[in-house]
Order: sequence, then C-alpha cells, then structure tokens
Amino acid sequence: MLALRRFLGLALLLAAALTLCGCGYTFTGQGTLLGPDPAAASRLDPAFRTMALVRVENPTVEAWLEPRLRSLIRDEFTRRRFITWTDKDKATSLLTVIIKKFTRSTVVSGQQDQSLKLGTGLTLIFRVQRASDGATLWDSGEQSQSESFYSGDSEGADLRVTDLAVRRMADLMTENY
Repeated sequence: MLALRRFLGLALLLAAALTLCGCGYTFTGQGTLLGPDPAAASRLDPAFRTMALVRVENPTVEAWLEPRLRSLIRDEFTRRRFITWTDKDKATSLLTVIIKKFTRSTVVSGQQDQSLKLGTGLTLIFRVQRASDGATLWDSGEQSQSESFYSGDSEGADLRVTDLAVRRMADLMTENY
C-alpha cells in the first residue's frame, strides 16, 4: 500500500511537471535551451542591448526619486535579462528617464476636511537612444502610474508606485506585437 502511494505521488508530480513544461511555462528570467530565448524578449534590436543609464531628469522636489528609479531600473532589467548594463563609453544604447510629474493628493476627505484616503502618482518617459548618433530607438511616451493609500502610509505608497511604474516600463519594452 505504501509503495502504491509513493508511485501515485511520483506519477502526479511527473504529470504536473510535464504539463507545465508542455505548455511553455517558464519562470520570469529563466529561459532554457528548449524554452523561449531571453534575448528575443526585448523590442530593441540585439545590436542595441548593451545599455547605459545616462540620466534621470527629476524636476520635482522629491530628491529620493532619482536614486530609487535608478536602482529599480537596473534591478528589473537585469532580472528580465533583456539588456546588458555597461559604462556609457562602451554602450550601444543610452537610456534616459524623464520624470514629468510626481503628485500626492487627497482622494477622500472627512467632515472636517481631514484626509482619509490619499493618492500618489508618477508620470514618466523612458527614452532609448543609439549611442553613436543619438537617434531615438524606443520611446515609451508619457506613462502614468498611481496608487491610493491611507493616511500614514505615504512612504509605502511611494515605494509601490515607483516599483509599479518601472515594471510597467519594462513590460512595454518587452511587448512584441
């Protein structure tokens, strides 16, 4: 009886593994020899996938935004493995991030005008240019991300909105339709 249970457990595990592999499922950033080619994941031509993050334009008074975005962008793009980071002088493409707007506002207020629910928003542009002549290879256009939060969680909402915005930009760079 014990041997039958072990056999059935092993058979179910094998069936689940075959089902997941058979439908092409892979974990993000885990390309295999038989699975999707991670190099084909980007909209950028393979010749321009050696990139440098040259500038984050931050006209806001939020000094934490630039280092936060730089860190998130490097981590997200590295995790997805669709570009290779390098120095500006060795890069074939250059990434510029332009922060258009960062806002915090009251979404719901109480009877005495106290903020019950607030919102934070971030609008930015990602622009990839050819390093040799500055020609634009890819431009995200203005993309906005917002997050609502309760009083006392502004820092958490700021972290979430920046994280979601960078993930959205990475998604846009990998859409191939």
